[in-house]
Amino acid sequence: MSPVELCWNITSYVSIIVQLVATGICLGIFVSPYMPGRSKAIKAGAVYGVVMTVLYIMPPQIDNILAYFIGTLASFAVMCAEDRRNINQKIFLSVTFFSLRWLSTSMAEIIDHFFDIVLLNPEIAALGWLHYGLYVAIRILGILFSFLLLLLSAQAVNRAYESKGRYMERRELVMLTVPSLSGVAGYAIFHFYQVQFEMTGFYDVLCFLYYLISVIAVLVITVIFQNWKTSQEEQSGHELLESQINTIKTHIGEIERLYGDIRSLRHDMGNHIQMIEHLMGSGNTAEASAYLERLKIEWQELTPEIRTGNPITDMILLEKKKEAEMRGIRFESDFRYPENTKLDAFDVSVILYNALNNCMESVNGEKPYIRIQAFLKNSVFMLIVSNSFEGKLLTNPADGLPYTTKKDGGHGIGLKNMLRVAKKYMGDLSFEQNGNEVTVGIMLQVA
Repeated sequence: MSPVELCWNITSYVSIIVQLVATGICLGIFVSPYMPGRSKAIKAGAVYGVVMTVLYIMPPQIDNILAYFIGTLASFAVMCAEDRRNINQKIFLSVTFFSLRWLSTSMAEIIDHFFDIVLLNPEIAALGWLHYGLYVAIRILGILFSFLLLLLSAQAVNRAYESKGRYMERRELVMLTVPSLSGVAGYAIFHFYQVQFEMTGFYDVLCFLYYLISVIAVLVITVIFQNWKTSQEEQSGHELLESQINTIKTHIGEIERLYGDIRSLRHDMGNHIQMIEHLMGSGNTAEASAYLERLKIEWQELTPEIRTGNPITDMILLEKKKEAEMRGIRFESDFRYPENTKLDAFDVSVILYNALNNCMESVNGEKPYIRIQAFLKNSVFMLIVSNSFEGKLLTNPADGLPYTTKKDGGHGIGLKNMLRVAKKYMGDLSFEQNGNEVTVGIMLQVA
């Protein structure tokens, strides 16, 4: 074997391995926004690259589609091992990447084919090292084309699919994977006819157009899905907000009834005092004491245990306190409604409702507790809600909100409503975990 032929063989061998490693890098970049931590995405991409390289090096050779299926399956297993949430979404990522890899690589190979025509020129082939140099340049261009087409299509899907932190239902999985599966099936059919009948020229152009349209179809379906999902979440958010407003109105009715009872009690207070004086004056101290005890009980029933300075927040915190006590959860409140500010009681109620509902869902531990603190400093009102939580808080870097595995499609809408209210007052939400305690901080500009 001549030195030129040896260099050809080594370059061909190494270029394929480089392309496999580049594909693994693309996979890591593609799944990174969906994984809680960049290192987990790097592991998935690294395993894909290693498995594909081993399958290429080891004899005997296996079918290409089967080899890439095994590599994709290995990366899927790593993703599930690193993060067991939202398995349907990981299936979507694996199927979509498998399809995009074949489609983008096939388009790059068709482009390479037109460059190969230069290499097949007998006059150039006779030049030896110049011929080899052209081959190296074309292989580098082919790897770059394949890498860029795959990376751009994967990034386009990531930009189109915004619901990265939301649970993916089966029907959503089917909707999103159909165009990818169709693209792979079309590739297999085109490739079969090309091998069997050695079709070239115009047939390559048709193949390229089909692969390009398949990639576009994946993007279009993803965009349609995201628009539908966004519309659905907005509708659910409006419904949730309306439900909370109705609940607050119910509380206002209860407050009016309570204040009516208090007014009645105050109106009758003179009669009660006269009755006690009469009983004491006639020496019926036992009856006077019993009468006073009944009056004290009635007053306690009409006076809220929690006083925040606002009757609506009083009723909300009282309701949640009773719910916590029924579930054996310690409830601590140091909340005071800020006076003489532009803060709307309905907005505060939305924040309290959703924050406390989230606490009720996530609180755990041997001695569970929920703690509420609030303070006003200059023009900033800070509301801090904490709860015991034995686990790891995972937040989505895209919006800073916690990840969830809850399958209810409305989950996460409460957090968005809280964020919406915070933005209304030029504020924000923050989530952090210190040991076995999770804290959400809500900052509002109220002056």
